Amino acid sequence: MLARISTVFECTSEQLWDKIIEPRSLQYVAAPLLRFEPLVAGELDGEWIVGKTYAVRLSALGFLPLGQHRIKIVAIDRMTNTIESQESGSLVRVWHHTIHFHPAGAGQLHYTDEIEIKAGLLTPCIWTFAHLFYRHRQRRWKKLIAIEYGQTGLRAHADHS
Repeated sequence: MLARISTVFECTSEQLWDKIIEPRSLQYVAAPLLRFEPLVAGELDGEWIVGKTYAVRLSALGFLPLGQHRIKIVAIDRMTNTIESQESGSLVRVWHHTIHFHPAGAGQLHYTDEIEIKAGLLTPCIWTFAHLFYRHRQRRWKKLIAIEYGQTGLRAHADHS
């Protein structure tokens, strides 16, 4: 199943790239719903690396174990403003995530998370969770951008499909 969740951010491409390229931003935007704990200490420091697979322990709400999860970064393309990962874990066989954004007006970006999900009989439940989780992530991205760049009047506009 495919989940596609979109919104509009009040920032520039450069500002979003400054944050989105850092794995530690994933921790912030996923909290408190999910937590990604690297199996190798310090592995989520620095910037995402294309071709690298990151192994993490996944937990819900910081304490409910969801097993191991692997994130392989397959593309980071600043020309097309796209990041792609191929992921899998204890609960999902396939979790392929594509982030794409493009200018939507002065100081705005149209941002989309697209996730291909294959989890057997759990697929419909996990697809529903993905919609809730990525709406949460997008709200947290807006908050992080506002904190980092001093923006206070962020629009709550969202186009979820």
